Amino acid sequence: MKGDCTPMVPNTVEKTMSLLGDALEARMPGWIESVYVYGSVALGAYVEHSSDIDFIAIVRGRPDSGHIRMVEEAHEELERAMPGSDIMGAYLTREQLGQPAAEIGAVPAYFEKKLHIDGKGTDLNPVTWWILKRNGICVYGREISFAFETPTEPLIDYVILNMNSYWLGWVNRLAARIESTDSSERDITADRVDKAVEWCSLGMLRQLYTIRERDVTSKLGAGEFGLRVMPEHWHPLIREAMAVKRGEPDRHYASQRDRLRELVELLRHIHLECNRGI
Repeated sequence: MKGDCTPMVPNTVEKTMSLLGDALEARMPGWIESVYVYGSVALGAYVEHSSDIDFIAIVRGRPDSGHIRMVEEAHEELERAMPGSDIMGAYLTREQLGQPAAEIGAVPAYFEKKLHIDGKGTDLNPVTWWILKRNGICVYGREISFAFETPTEPLIDYVILNMNSYWLGWVNRLAARIESTDSSERDITADRVDKAVEWCSLGMLRQLYTIRERDVTSKLGAGEFGLRVMPEHWHPLIREAMAVKRGEPDRHYASQRDRLRELVELLRHIHLECNRGI
């Protein structure tokens, strides 16, 4: 049953999640209480063929081996019906919502077109809980009231830690790529630089946005924020990142090596700004 959810989401998202919900309900009647989307869909920034669909399925009772098998079958049915779908999400009970990942433990998670029973690929962190509670959209089942709290300080702490681990690792790898003695212009392809520009520029600007604004925004929202707060020198690169995200052809650099070098300098600046005053 679709329940009382009346989602205002893009057609692709509604169709995808309706098919998944129906496939799950057909195999396990009543086990799925609700399915919510968060991420870019919930933030009103979903881009067709670029954004993935992030979801949390709220279930009645922890899954056993039978549930796992039927969840896997439901996703296989969805993949046959919509092979181009790009979804990722986790199956949680109400009691697990909003909890630290270490306390939640291993849960079924769908990531990179596979079901993982160890929670691989789940983004069960303060950013997810923040978006889910404030902006989450029920796309299947019935709407529920989230009882968990989302204080600001754990959100900021998480973002700073993420900046100084995951994102700093990206900066260092890109810098090493530039300095590599065997890295010539022909070794640095436009497609690979496109991905780095979009992923790193907008991803790190999201972190800075959260630290400064004490809120969460989408990647495109982070790009707009970057155009407001970053020195004008880097605006062409930020606009490029937004164009890549939207699937648009606008580019400003003739040399991929120069483009990559500019990217590293921008990311170092963002990293510095994120840590200012800590």
